Amino acid sequence: MSLDDPKVIRLIILTAFLMPVLLSGLLIWFLVFYQKKKLAQQLEKKDSLLREQQLIIEKQESIQHERNRIAAEMHDDLGSGLTTIRYLSDRALQKASSEEERVQIGLIASQSNALIRNMSEIIWALNVRFDTLDSLLAYLRRYAAEFLDEHHISFSWNQNELLENFQLSGEVRRNIHLTVKEALNNIVKHSGASSVLIHYKTEGDTALLKIQDNGKGFIPDTISSDGNGLYNMKNRMKSIQGNISILQNHPGTEIVLQFPINPKTPIT
Repeated sequence: MSLDDPKVIRLIILTAFLMPVLLSGLLIWFLVFYQKKKLAQQLEKKDSLLREQQLIIEKQESIQHERNRIAAEMHDDLGSGLTTIRYLSDRALQKASSEEERVQIGLIASQSNALIRNMSEIIWALNVRFDTLDSLLAYLRRYAAEFLDEHHISFSWNQNELLENFQLSGEVRRNIHLTVKEALNNIVKHSGASSVLIHYKTEGDTALLKIQDNGKGFIPDTISSDGNGLYNMKNRMKSIQGNISILQNHPGTEIVLQFPINPKTPIT
């Protein structure tokens, strides 16, 4: 066949017209197929992520339910039992016939009171209803007021307004409380202070809690690192990515607790 043949010319023209159309069609088909496959992979990835998040949520809800269950059972069973022991010991103390009996019964009453306080602290830490910064500050304020009043030490609380109420886990709340409790114990036992001021403020994503007393003070560097009280305080703060510093005032001592709060998860 000659290139001058009209049939050949028509075939060449048809081929030249159809080839771009076919190539364009193949390209469009490939792009559509690729997009569909990519979309399917994205949807599968999102579904997998949603399933993982759902499992995490279910696990958290299960843990929270278990925490509430344990707190309720401790309150109902152990709490009522310890309260009964305290009531019976108080009655027995009134009827004691000798000084030795009064001493022994008094020890029982004192121990049961201590156990009730400790159990109340554990129940508070377990109950998820109190997993907020506001709840922690309210609890610390009440605890410090009652504890220092028992030892005839004046107490004042100063707090900047909370613009947001952040979520705190039971572990964080309990470690902060135990650290503050140890600090107040040290003030009562060793400082000779007549007044204590606790000040709270929020700086960005950090919470700062300052405990100041007007006692005789001490130099932190002279305290043995083997002392269980200070060692435990540092470990508790470290376990929640926090920090504790002890500053010498004139007079008195200032203990500063710093711990992170997440501004991305406020509770409204």
